[in-house]
Amino acid sequence: MPYAYDGRTFYFSDLDGYNKRYAARLPVEEYEIQLVDGSDAEAQLFNLLGVNQATLERWFDEVVDLTEDQHAALAFLVGDLGLSLSDALDKMDDVNLREGSLLEAATEFFDECYLNDIPEAVRFYIDYDAFARDQNLSGAMSELEFAGQTYTVTNADAR
Repeated sequence: MPYAYDGRTFYFSDLDGYNKRYAARLPVEEYEIQLVDGSDAEAQLFNLLGVNQATLERWFDEVVDLTEDQHAALAFLVGDLGLSLSDALDKMDDVNLREGSLLEAATEFFDECYLNDIPEAVRFYIDYDAFARDQNLSGAMSELEFAGQTYTVTNADAR
């Protein structure tokens, strides 16, 4: 969408298409970039990153071909931790991401690490909700809704 009344809207699907159409539409210099045809994950990440003319090349070169899990990791790093896109791309592979709720992740973690050390008669008194809440409040785990899917970051405190 051009930031001028006499400019015309155009559509593109890659950076070359944008560059060709941008060059043909002069004298308009600025355009609002909108994602029209993409997955829910791409749309959410596109908006979260605030893609514009200055960052469009980076979107096509470094972000668009990532997996949905990598998109979710970027969403966590940029949206929840406030990292820049550059820093998030550098740290994206360090994010331990699992599908499912925080409660599910915390329960699995507790069972794997502590359950065998607890007498069987006492196991019925374990409050998994409280443990999950503590994991969240301490910053060790964080739940993320991304593109209609619930994810849990299990190393949210590792920066």
